[in-house]
Amino acid sequence: MARPSLTTLLKKFDAEFDTSYEDQANRARGEFMNAFPLKRLPKLTLEQYVIGTKKPTFCAFVEPKTRLWANIVAATALKFGVYYGHTRTDPRDRYRFAHKYGRSTEEAFSTVKTALLHLIDAGKSLRFSDIDESPLSPLFRAKILSLYFPDKYLNVCNPDHIEELSVKLGLPSDTFVSEQQHQLRQAALNNPITSNWSNPKVMTFLYNTFIRPNEPMHLVKSQTRRHARIDIEDLLEKRKRIGEMSEKAALDWERERLIGLGQAKPRIKDCRNTPSCGYDFFSDTNAAERRFIEVKTAGRNYVDKGFRFFLSETEHKTSKQADHRDRYYFYLVFYRDKVPDHVEPWKAADLYKIAKFDFNGYVVSFDSEEH
Repeated sequence: MARPSLTTLLKKFDAEFDTSYEDQANRARGEFMNAFPLKRLPKLTLEQYVIGTKKPTFCAFVEPKTRLWANIVAATALKFGVYYGHTRTDPRDRYRFAHKYGRSTEEAFSTVKTALLHLIDAGKSLRFSDIDESPLSPLFRAKILSLYFPDKYLNVCNPDHIEELSVKLGLPSDTFVSEQQHQLRQAALNNPITSNWSNPKVMTFLYNTFIRPNEPMHLVKSQTRRHARIDIEDLLEKRKRIGEMSEKAALDWERERLIGLGQAKPRIKDCRNTPSCGYDFFSDTNAAERRFIEVKTAGRNYVDKGFRFFLSETEHKTSKQADHRDRYYFYLVFYRDKVPDHVEPWKAADLYKIAKFDFNGYVVSFDSEEH
């Protein structure tokens, strides 16, 4: 049987892709860019850099806090050059460093920081030979480039995977690895189907199609985990404070998502004082990314041991209008210890596929990795 064409594969993937994962990944990048913008790097200190202190440091963001953007956890903490922690033979928590960078913690960090600044400069200018000659770990530098320059470098960080994808897509594979990482991103931007796709979406397609076709990830239809149930009831009775906390959490989350998409000054219109709109916020970025956002607190439903929220008739009708249905989103805010814990974005059209109507409104089953 002939293999489906690339166009067929792209269209099939687009129909099955879990956009909530994409939003979470872009938001993680936005949070990183807020914490460590390029202008801050020259003043970066050792304490702000090292992983292992249980603080939101540069390396903590580049590895675990942006894992959804790209996973580089496989290598040890030595890939950062300097870190804080212990080893199997030495249980003391202290600064540790790769000796190729210097003879002391301070000297090693100075070398690493200089290499980091040189990498940023080379990455911005597309000096691929300088990038590949950087003393920083290939995984580390590839992720840094994709975080700071997502329009130039795809968020595939494993050198072997970069070369494998280049070969399978017919791109030059006998050149610098960083140049191949750049070519993969440009190939997506030049394809009419994927030109508006974010890095996480392109990366997921490539892994599902060429690297791990038997282990597809981030597809709505492939999710088989046990679903929690949400019985939607009247949120108007919820305390005003909870509603305001949820709206602030969702608004901050959306700003970070937009920053993650490269929007330096996100434009989000507050529509909460106009209930007839049928949504809380209008995220006006560009024609392809505009969103009508309705914020909902995911309250506990102790009967079904799931979650619940109320959907008004106006919101329901607005979400199904022809000019809204493809861009209407529910931002579900989950709480822990009486404060917002995390936000899950759901496209209304996807949520309705697993919804049913009863006397109380909609009872919605949805997948929540956190609960």
